[in-house]
Amino acid sequence: MLGRYANPGRSGNKVGSLDGLMPDIVTREAVVAIGERVADLAARRAPLSDLIDVSPLVDDQAARVTLRQQPLEAAIEEHLPYLRAVCFRPAARLRSTNRLVPVARMRTITPHSIVRLAAHSEDWAALRPDGVRPDRVLSPEREVEIDLYENRLAARLVDELSRYLAARAAQIRGIESMFSGIQRYIDDIAGRHWKSGLRLWSLVGELFDRQDWQELARLRLAEVERLRTAVMALRSSPVWVGVNRRAALGGALRSTNLLAGEDRYRHVAELWRQLVTLHGADQSANALMKQAEGWVAGFAGFCWVLVVRAFDELGAVPEIPVRVGEAVTYSIGETTMTLRPRAGSGVLLLEKDSVPVMRIVALPHALSASGNADTVSTELDALVAAAPDMPTLVLYPGTQEERQQLPEGVRLRTYESPGTPAPQHRNSMLWPMPVSPMEIDSVIRLARTVRWLVEQPRLTSYPYKVSCSAALADELVVKWDWLVRVPDGVAVIRIPAANERAAAETLVSANRHETARFRGLGSNVAEMQTLWQGIERAIADTLDLTRCPRCGSSSTRPERALEPRGDSGFRATCGDCDAAWESRPCASCLRTYPVLATSGPTIEFPDGDRIDRRYGIDLLVAPCATRERIFICPWCARCGNEMAASNCVRCTTTAVAP
Repeated sequence: MLGRYANPGRSGNKVGSLDGLMPDIVTREAVVAIGERVADLAARRAPLSDLIDVSPLVDDQAARVTLRQQPLEAAIEEHLPYLRAVCFRPAARLRSTNRLVPVARMRTITPHSIVRLAAHSEDWAALRPDGVRPDRVLSPEREVEIDLYENRLAARLVDELSRYLAARAAQIRGIESMFSGIQRYIDDIAGRHWKSGLRLWSLVGELFDRQDWQELARLRLAEVERLRTAVMALRSSPVWVGVNRRAALGGALRSTNLLAGEDRYRHVAELWRQLVTLHGADQSANALMKQAEGWVAGFAGFCWVLVVRAFDELGAVPEIPVRVGEAVTYSIGETTMTLRPRAGSGVLLLEKDSVPVMRIVALPHALSASGNADTVSTELDALVAAAPDMPTLVLYPGTQEERQQLPEGVRLRTYESPGTPAPQHRNSMLWPMPVSPMEIDSVIRLARTVRWLVEQPRLTSYPYKVSCSAALADELVVKWDWLVRVPDGVAVIRIPAANERAAAETLVSANRHETARFRGLGSNVAEMQTLWQGIERAIADTLDLTRCPRCGSSSTRPERALEPRGDSGFRATCGDCDAAWESRPCASCLRTYPVLATSGPTIEFPDGDRIDRRYGIDLLVAPCATRERIFICPWCARCGNEMAASNCVRCTTTAVAP
């Protein structure tokens, strides 16, 4: 299962090229740094609170290393004037060549001229009795040639330095983008109930503590862009245009007179050595394998931090103190969930009330990094074809910028969750979810998934059923409207008042005595006792439906907070945070799904990133893009708004075919 991606050496890429497997260097360094901290905590058997304190964002050390001037950048600053001089005033040599010229321009006749004239009658002006009168002949000439090894070296330097500086600019922009969204994070958290947003303030506070990074990033980006502009200007030079830039040069420099004796070319050679040193340090097979292994282990640790943070964001409390590396059992409301890490596998197992409900897999493969819709679709198809045997959430490295470049249909497939599947969800047991140390939303989307696992069974089990005989069921539902007839018994549809509950208990008790006394069927005391215990459990479960899934508070007037609705559904409201939640049947697949209604305008295109920004963790299923209070079924991925298909961008979007 997922074995093709679990080992970096088995994706079809050669060992010498990991670009298709791993994200940019800033993300790699940040993730590896986080993973090393997690590994150290696990080795020391530190308390779980230390793991919660690990920030899932880029840390000081990794960011400051990235924002520092790199050795190659200093070398470019020093040697760029000499590279420019070589590109615009290159050394050249004279090369002998034969050109077909008119007779008037001919200077010397050679054997090649005679051979050519004898073989090509089209070069004759006239045929004469004693020979021919030529019109065009080959004439030896000398021309200036700049396609030398040394000039090819300079042209290749222009290409390589352009790519390097472009990658550096993207790295620095990635760090800078973290701070451009600080106000969005503040607005997002401030709009939530104080209980649900309290823990995210710590992450935003960490970003504020690093505000000096933004100025460092701005200055470094300006320097890199200046160098890149200067290097790109060399693409119009005679050398870059006039030499064979695809010629194989190798890594080691040849010893030539120009490179050793001409001052400009000595600087070009030194700049080439600096470039080879940068690329060659990590290009051996062993170094690449160690780099890949470090990335895989680091990403697994990073995902572990995200999941632990997600539980903390929901206010989950460990039942007993545990240490890093051990299974931890959380209490969330009336639910207990166990997070069980599998050492060395990158897999976290979630159990609800001791029953496995989801597997979280850390997939260290940058599925969306290519930016090509066909490539990304192929990768997703291969992932879906893994066919897991239990619900599986696949966490992979990916950024919002990568996803926004993709067509809508592919973009929706790159980010799914159990409550928000893509329109053409192809595997109901698997959901890919991108995470990144550059985005605070990584914690939010995981917390929303955990909330789904906790709340979906509770909210979709309504109405709670109790088995009993048909005759007794008919008698109960006639007397009490908070009970309804269902196959094999009754169901509780609302919370009864104290007097209604007492009267129902009296009726069940009386029925028990009547049966024992008059019907001659033997004692049914145990049966009636079991029936009433079942009714009490159903009442308690129905009462628990009034506990708010958003802020966790319970209603002081639960009989008024819950409203039964048709089609075996209900609606409840919270007096503390004004949230509303309900269960709804899907018109397409007929399955019931939970809804956490939110106020405010809908979003134009409900992809995962916009859902993160608009709703945070306060969502269970995605809303319709065209109409309020209409939602998308998480089971069949069909929108509940039947009239929206013709004008809804989501419903009309289709993913790229495999």
